[in-house]
Formats: sequence, structure tokens, C-alpha cells
Amino acid sequence: MWVDVNPVTADVEPGGEATVTITVRNTGDIVEEYHLQATGDPGQWAVVEPQTLRLYPGTTGTAQLTFTPPRSSEAQAGPQPYAVKVTPREDRENTFAIEGILRVAEFADLRAELVPATTRGWHRGRVRLAVDNYSNIATSAAVTTTSNNTNLHIDIRTPALRLQPGRAQFSKFAVRPGRLLWFGVKARHQYSITVTPSGLGQPVSLQGTYLQSALLPRWLQRLLMFFAAAAAAVLALWFGIHPSFASSTQASPQPAAATGPQVIVVQPTPSAPPSTPSPKPPTSSTAPPPSTSSAVAPPPSTSKPAPPPPPSTSKPAPPPPPKQTKTTNILNYAANGSMDLNMDQFNDGQPIGVWETNHSNAQTWTVWQYSDGTIVIQSDDKPESAGTKVLQVDPTNATDVDISDDWAGVQGLQAHLTADFQLWTWTSIPGNTNYGVLKNKHTGTCVSNTGMHGFFTMAPCNTGDQNQWFWLFAV
Repeated sequence: MWVDVNPVTADVEPGGEATVTITVRNTGDIVEEYHLQATGDPGQWAVVEPQTLRLYPGTTGTAQLTFTPPRSSEAQAGPQPYAVKVTPREDRENTFAIEGILRVAEFADLRAELVPATTRGWHRGRVRLAVDNYSNIATSAAVTTTSNNTNLHIDIRTPALRLQPGRAQFSKFAVRPGRLLWFGVKARHQYSITVTPSGLGQPVSLQGTYLQSALLPRWLQRLLMFFAAAAAAVLALWFGIHPSFASSTQASPQPAAATGPQVIVVQPTPSAPPSTPSPKPPTSSTAPPPSTSSAVAPPPSTSKPAPPPPPSTSKPAPPPPPKQTKTTNILNYAANGSMDLNMDQFNDGQPIGVWETNHSNAQTWTVWQYSDGTIVIQSDDKPESAGTKVLQVDPTNATDVDISDDWAGVQGLQAHLTADFQLWTWTSIPGNTNYGVLKNKHTGTCVSNTGMHGFFTMAPCNTGDQNQWFWLFAV
């Protein structure tokens, strides 16, 4: 038996076809029937016609081997070996295999999707970019953003992706408005995300929308406007009518000439008539002295009531300023590593994890301690950058721990204006004064370690769980 394949190396485009000719000669002395079968990875896309050749001694037969690889990541680019197995029916021990090469051409098919395409929020929105590589080659892609709206900021966590054939990868980013919307209808912000492959393929552009909600609902705005209009109407009526409250009661008459105190003489009442006539009054012009039984009304008091004491002008004492302590080593007990800013990326939403202690900027923190027992942990990784990044629980996912801007920068930290999901309390472990658990004021859960080089998560507080033990000011 003699077998030949032509051509030995065949080229094919994914989605197309390539044909190879198989020639078999019967070198025996009996009539033989030969069965042909393609093997190897390209064999799954191959069809042999006919699959059986019946040859007389000394004769030759041919069959066509056709490859039709699909246009998908399953047909990986590059040379792929295959073999054609020829099995005689009568002499099976004389089976023969001839090899060939099928070269599959490269093609690019990169697809992307925003999940969700429309994000809603009043302070920040979370978006995931799903990138699928339907190509038959591995490729790298860069994620960039463009926006004509200067009031919208976009923070991309993963700006570069490495995609294997037939695999997908996610890039997370956050969109946030430059200023808050207190009242009014929702504001629509448009932005674009572009995925640019490093090799073959065209860039993929996606349009996203962020709907910014007002901080206060519209019904409250209308209610306040109604009360303001009602108050204005009441004041207009009040000052326009000038109501009079004159009393109809007449004042009692007063003596015309009352210049001094009145003297009232009261004569005693006799109990019985006298038995003898009364003596004749003396002829002297001197008037008799007034009777001792006369009563004189006291003059009216001229004293005035004491004025009320003046109101106190003293103000309550302001709260003491927060205490700031800088540390380069917030140590986790279970992993024996320090709280670390992942990949040294100083962006909103950057996750926090644990790494070997190296006292770098990514492990540098400032702990703000307030008089009410709460603390704020500020990252000092990029002090030259605008904004103040603090440790927080993701408001949209109560299990993620990351960093984000506080309300008003350093002034907000000094005035204790931080949101509840950025406020923490530290409770020491019984029997261990150095270590304690970090509890979030908003969620009521505690920071927990997931292992060395892993990201922190939020879990129910448990002082017996050593993954939740932290030393704020370790040496």
C-alpha cells in the first residue's frame, strides 16, 4: 500500500474551506478495500469523500479531504498538525497514517458591553465593562474614556486588559458628577468608553448614560415652595390690612385736683347718749388737735420693680479638634501584613487589601480621632493629588472596602462632616490592648481579611475572628 497527501501544508481562513487530495495505491496482489479517517485537532472540521476506496491490485484511487474551520475562537490561529489514517479491510495490521499541516489564519473579533448602559445615582454610579474576545488569538486591549461634559468624572480601575481566545474580562469604573444636584429634575450625562485592541481589530466604542438624581425629592421642593408662597401671602395680608385692637372699655374718672395724699378722718361711734350736755367748745381760735383715732392713708409707694437680669451671652464651648496620627503600618493579625492600597492606584473605588509590610506610601495612613469616639482613616499615598481619599464601605455594595473622596477635603475632616459609611469605631480585643476590630458606622459590620494579597471584605463583627484584628499604630 502506498499513500500520498497533496498539498502537505494547506492554508485556510476561519469560516472558509481548504481541500487536500489523498492518493492510495494498492501494491498487493488481492482486491483491497481501504478506509480513510482524519485525526488530530483539525480532524473535527474535516470530511473525507469517499471514506472508502476499493482498489484492484496495482490500481490507484483518490479521495478529497475538506477542512471547514468555524470563524470562532475554537479554530485557534497557527499551524495545526493532522494525520490521515488508512486502514485495509483484509490486512488491518498494515494500517498506515500520513501527516499534514493545516495553517489557520488569524482573525479579530472583539466585542464589549456596558453593564448597565444607564446608571442612576445622586453621588456616584458603578459600571462594569464586559469585553469578550471572539478572536482566535490572544490580544491586549486598552480602555479609555471621553466625555464632553466637564461636570462628569470617570475613574477607570482597570485601564488595560489581557484577553485569551474565547474568554471575557471585566473592567470596573465609577462615574460621578462634579457637583451635587439639590433640587430639580434628573440631569442626563453622556460619556463614551473605547476599547482599543493592540493588534488586529478595530476599536470598539460604547455610549453610556449617567442619570443624576436630585438629592432632595421633587415633592419636597414643591412642598417648600407651597409653604413659602403661603407665608408670603399671610405676611402680605397682615401688613396690608393693619388690624386694630382698640378696647371699648372706658377708663374710670379721676379726681381733678389730686395733688397730694388724701387724709380721711373717722369719728368714733358713741355707744350711748351722754347724760349731761356737752361742754361748750372753747372760744379760742385754736383748732383742737385731731382725734387720736384718726387714720391716715399711707402715701403710694414710689419704688419700681427690679429689672429682669440680662440674657446670658455665653456660647457653648466648641468640640475639641480631632487628633491626627500618621502611621505606615496598620497591621492585620491573621495575615501578619499591613493595610495596603491595591496597585498603588489613588482612584475612587480602588479596593484595599493586605500586603507584606514595607512602610511604603501605599501603606501610609492618617487616623483622625474625634471626641465622639469615631475615627476616619485617610490614605496618604498621593498627597500631591487633588481631593482626600478615605477608607469606606462601598455605598452600593456593603461587602466591598475601598477608598473615595470625603465631603469637603481636609476642611470636612476637621469639621467632622464625613458620611456614615466613611466613619469607623475601633474596639479593642479583650486581653489584647494593641489589636481591635474596625466597625463601620453605616453598616454595623467589621473589616475582615481574606488572606495575604487579598482584598478586604465586610463581615459580622466577631472579636474571636483573628482576620478582623487590626493594630492601628503598629511598630
